[in-house]
Amino acid sequence: MRLLNSIFLVLFFFTACGSTIPEPKDGDEYYLPDPLFDPGLPDPPEPAPPGQERVVGVDECIIEGSNPPELTSPGIYMTQETAMAVARLKVAYDELRGLYIVDIRTMDRERAIYERYLKIAENESNEWQKKARRSWWEEHGPQVMLGVGIVLGIGASVGIAAALDLATD
Repeated sequence: MRLLNSIFLVLFFFTACGSTIPEPKDGDEYYLPDPLFDPGLPDPPEPAPPGQERVVGVDECIIEGSNPPELTSPGIYMTQETAMAVARLKVAYDELRGLYIVDIRTMDRERAIYERYLKIAENESNEWQKKARRSWWEEHGPQVMLGVGIVLGIGASVGIAAALDLATD
């Protein structure tokens, strides 16, 4: 049984030492993940056609097709094309602002992760600096005390054995 265990142990040792790290397959290399946000900006909205960019401030205006004619309150009059261009601009602005907010949140999350890793690295660096500044006694004290204990234990054992030998003679 002991021989069989020894054979298995030797086979395990050679198998573990002889194995290699698997090589990455084609296209299976280790890369960082894709960014969490799209770096591209939305396309700018189309401007109003030339000659139809008319915007006029008015005190009152008659609403077309109203019977009897109704007056509007003071405001801004603009053509349909200009109104559509302004609406597209607002939609594009809102989309861009939404992307910006997502980007800011993502960058804040990445910054928090980065700062956490920096703190871990700083703590580890401080620990290694403390280990590097230890005195000779702090570094070798346990080994010296073990040696002294072994020597005293051997001396005490020899002394007790010699005393018992003298007492029994």
